Amino acid sequence: MTPTYRQPSLNEYHKLTDILEELQAMSQRESKRHEMDQHLTPSMLSLLNDEIIPMLENELDYEPTDEDLGYGSEPPLSSKEMLAEAWRQHQKLHS
Repeated sequence: MTPTYRQPSLNEYHKLTDILEELQAMSQRESKRHEMDQHLTPSMLSLLNDEIIPMLENELDYEPTDEDLGYGSEPPLSSKEMLAEAWRQHQKLHS
């Protein structure tokens, strides 16, 4: 069986988002089945719903804060500010 999400030009991040969608669909299909007809064991379904899917969602939705990026409480300088500071330093060194 060939997966329906396979596209050769996707980068690894997009492949993970497709895998996450497939895992979510799998979980929904399993939860609609009667317990005796389920393909996954209850512990595997619990692991999927309680740990694997939330962890993937958390990582894929991750957006670093300024502190994570090392900016602290101040935002990074704009290119205009960096150029002005470099020019000030240049003038100070050559005057």
